[in-house]
Amino acid sequence: MAVAEDDGGELIVGDVTRTHGRALAVGLAPSTDEHGKPMIGIGWVEQDQLLEITVDEATALRDELTRIIDDAAAAG
Repeated sequence: MAVAEDDGGELIVGDVTRTHGRALAVGLAPSTDEHGKPMIGIGWVEQDQLLEITVDEATALRDELTRIIDDAAAAG
């Protein structure tokens, strides 16, 4: 697995070493929420599906990922 940044500023995580490798892209989505804040886009590279979440949802996701990572580090 590798982490890279594409020309558009998205963070790419996954198999970026070969064509058709599975990789996840995270970056700003083209849309905004009802308050005009930018949305965060999460999707598989080279696929048409994109999950757009609000900044608040992205913050909650970050906090949960941090908790999971901390728990895994403490267990290992």
